[in-house]
Amino acid sequence: MHVLNTTLEKNVIEAEGRYLNSRELAPLEDYLQSYAIRLETYQSLRDQNEKLLLQTLRKLSQSHPDIIQQHGPRCKYDMSEVLRYIALSILRDDETLFTEQMMSWLDTILMAHKRNVHCATAYRYLQETITSNLSAGCCNLVRPYLDSIMQTLQSHA
Repeated sequence: MHVLNTTLEKNVIEAEGRYLNSRELAPLEDYLQSYAIRLETYQSLRDQNEKLLLQTLRKLSQSHPDIIQQHGPRCKYDMSEVLRYIALSILRDDETLFTEQMMSWLDTILMAHKRNVHCATAYRYLQETITSNLSAGCCNLVRPYLDSIMQTLQSHA
């Protein structure tokens, strides 16, 4: 795994043999200024992963008990992986990591199972659970990732 996010890494590689200019340093300044909230979000997702997933799956079992009975463990695993990649992407401040590594995998899984409507409901419940358990700052960092997933699910519906 790379230490820097994609933008920072690209700027460093392109600057080989010279100093970074102000425009190239701006992403580093942004990275450093937002580090505290990104670290808080990462730690919250890591520490509350199980709790968030159980609350989400309980909500899903109320609206779709058959889905939980048939696919509960797989759903939990998939959502756990999604949360882990969201947390890593937030910590690195690197949406490219999530898009390239997680969304490709998730899109393949979702297309194979053809459960887009149910999955969209599950991720909406996950968003609601996160909103009720994490700080507003953390929720603001997580929301775009979950929105991206829900948008992908809707595009396949």
